[in-house]
Amino acid sequence: MEARNLAEALAKELDAFKRLVVLGIGNELRGDDIAGVLVVKKLKKVLKGLKNVLIVNCGTAPENFLSKVKAFCPSHVLVIDAIDFKGEPGSVTLYEAEKEMIESISTHRLPVSLAKAYLEKSGLEIKFFLIGIQPQNILLGARISHEVKEAVEMIIKILVKIIKKAAS
Repeated sequence: MEARNLAEALAKELDAFKRLVVLGIGNELRGDDIAGVLVVKKLKKVLKGLKNVLIVNCGTAPENFLSKVKAFCPSHVLVIDAIDFKGEPGSVTLYEAEKEMIESISTHRLPVSLAKAYLEKSGLEIKFFLIGIQPQNILLGARISHEVKEAVEMIIKILVKIIKKAAS
């Protein structure tokens, strides 16, 4: 997905959020798998102080943060993760959980579908979606690829602009 298309799709999804949670998932020791973690680390710095936005670095265990997400009572949850969807390295896609549920393409223990189901069963009505970044290399000890690094920077720029506008 090109930057313009991603920006338009995210702006549409986040236009009316009341409370937003951004979950970054990834393993810092496995090359491009760090993508989601890098996005949320930067967002935490840049968007510090927004009361209606919760940004969480989940590492490789998003299930450990679901009670925190539940307590925040979000209207929207955005997950960012390196996902092998057979695209070009660094390419980005936006999955809407209501339409396309991600089951087993994540490299982490808890499928996004189970996280969504858990939060919905707790009584929350959530718009739930995921930004997937195609990794090039997720081998232990690998460095982040140039393509994924560029995708991370693009996503950060887009999210900062959209979230600041929607949160004001």
